[in-house]
Order: sequence, then structure tokens, then C-alpha cells
Amino acid sequence: MRWRRCRDTGLCVKRGSPPVAIWRRRSLEVQTSGVVAGRAPGPEPPRAWDGRLRQLIDATREPQEGPSWWTPMNAYFGSVETRTDPRGYHWDGMKRLGRRDRPLVFFQFTLAGWGSFELPGRPPRRLPPGTSFFAVVPSRHRYYLPDDSPGWTFGWIGIYHPYLIRRIARQVAATGPVLPTPPGCALIAAATRLVRGAFRKDFRDRFEVELALFDFTVAFERLALRLGDPEGERQRLLDELRGRVLAGGRRALAVDRLAAARGMTRTAYSHFFRARTGTTPARFVTEVRVQEAERLLATTRSPVAEIAGACGFADATHFGKVFRRLRQQSPAVYRRSLG
Repeated sequence: MRWRRCRDTGLCVKRGSPPVAIWRRRSLEVQTSGVVAGRAPGPEPPRAWDGRLRQLIDATREPQEGPSWWTPMNAYFGSVETRTDPRGYHWDGMKRLGRRDRPLVFFQFTLAGWGSFELPGRPPRRLPPGTSFFAVVPSRHRYYLPDDSPGWTFGWIGIYHPYLIRRIARQVAATGPVLPTPPGCALIAAATRLVRGAFRKDFRDRFEVELALFDFTVAFERLALRLGDPEGERQRLLDELRGRVLAGGRRALAVDRLAAARGMTRTAYSHFFRARTGTTPARFVTEVRVQEAERLLATTRSPVAEIAGACGFADATHFGKVFRRLRQQSPAVYRRSLG
């Protein structure tokens, strides 16, 4: 009998075995192993995390293999674990995959005890309850159980969805992989739902799974935005510029005047705006004009040329080019798609 090593799981399996079936079987093995939380002693969780840990341990009692559509690209995998042996828990983000393995992203949140996360050239970050991290694989990072830790209990999920990986990776590059996550935050609620669902497979179909993954991603982006802008300066800048664009109507908006109002040169204001919002004034003005044009296309029967002028575009041709660049369709096609 001939055997091969499965790229997605690392297991030796019979040649010809379906990769998806192997992945589902391997995911189930992870959820029935001795490191699953509640099956061996571990560190005591703080009171604020005790209920969430009990909820996840309850979900581990009857893990399901899942329906035929539960595949790496349609779903995800995850577990809740307790690790107490430093020799048996160490992950290096550059040594997890083979040459032909798919990229993926992990999210891990501490429920009790603590572990460490480390980036090259930086000191290790301790990860107690209320702290989480994203690990984009492959990338240069490592996380592990230190020798002086009392143990580490955590929930985790792994996602293969290519679009969500790109989106999460962009956010991680902008704000960093480690973030504070109090027990009542939306990101922890979404992650808990996914860990529980990884065991129970209690989604109606693959669309409900994808919706849960998108909810999780948006919760991360919202939290990152709030942490990066605790005083709300970003939103104030965007709202101020949006108001000026909409009030100006057909008139061109001079960035010089916006800069002068803040005592800055045009260049200094553009750098200031981009550093706080992630976009330039010109790009944001264009986006606001296109959004207003979408509203008029949907709610009025005005000709496209008239809408172009009302939204500050030079003419219908200019409007069409900008709209197609940002929305990948013409204004007329967009209007028809609304019925």
C-alpha cells in the first residue's frame, strides 16, 4: 500500500484519499485530543472569564465532524486548549507550512494563565486574559508557552478564506498583531461563537458560516479603529470633510482652504489627514462624491449627466470614468441593477 503526506495536515495517508475528508478528520482529532480545555488541570481563569470558558468547555463534549460542505475554503477550524508543558507548545510563523500549503490566519484569545507572543527584534509580549493576537501564516512571529508560565488556556480559530486573510493581514500590518480584548467586546463574542461552532457545526449552511467569519473580521476592524483613535479624531476629520463636500455641491473643494483653516500648508494638511484617517483628502472627497451619486442614481430619475454635475464632477464622461474605477461598473449599469 502506498502512502503520501497530506499538505494540509501533515498526516501520512493513503494515496488517493480526498484532501477535504482528511482535513475534516484532522480537525476532529484536534478537538478530541488531551489538550482540549477541561480534560486536564490548568490555570484558574479570572472571574470575568470563567463563564466564557465554561461555555466553551461545554461545547467540546460532543464534537461533530461536520457536513460535506465543511471545507477549508468554506469554513474554518478551531478549538479551546490548555497547555502546561513548555516543551510541547511553540509555533514559528515561518516554519508551519510547506511550499505548496495554503496561507492562513490564526486568532487566539487567552482565557486563563498566560503565554508569550514575539516579533523579530522586539521583546516578548505577555498574553494574560483580556489579550489576544492574530498570527498571519506565513509571517515572522512566534508564540509559545514560557517556562515560568503556570499554564495557558485559550480559544483559537484558523481561517483559510483568501479574501478575509488579505483583509485581516492589512489590518494587522497597520495596527499590530496583539490587542486588548475585554470579555464583553464584540470581537471576543464573535470568536467565541466561532470556537463553539467549530465543535458543534451548528450553522445552517456555508453562507451562515461565511457571515459569522465576516462578522468576526468587522469586529476586529472596529476594535482596531477604536484603539487607534480613542478620542474620535479620525471620525471628526472625515465628518468635517464630508460635510464640506456635500454642502459645496457643484463647487470644487479647495484643499488649500481646508489646510488654511487649520493653519497648515496644503502638503502638511494632506500628511496630517492621511496619518489620522488612512486616506488622502482627495481620495476621500472622490469617495464622498461617488457615494452621493449612488444615492441619487437610486432615489431619483435624474439623467446621469445632471447627477454628475450635481456631485461635482466635470462632466458625465469624467463621472463615468471615476465611477467605473471605484465601483467596477458604469453608473447606468448600477442604476439598472437596482431595478
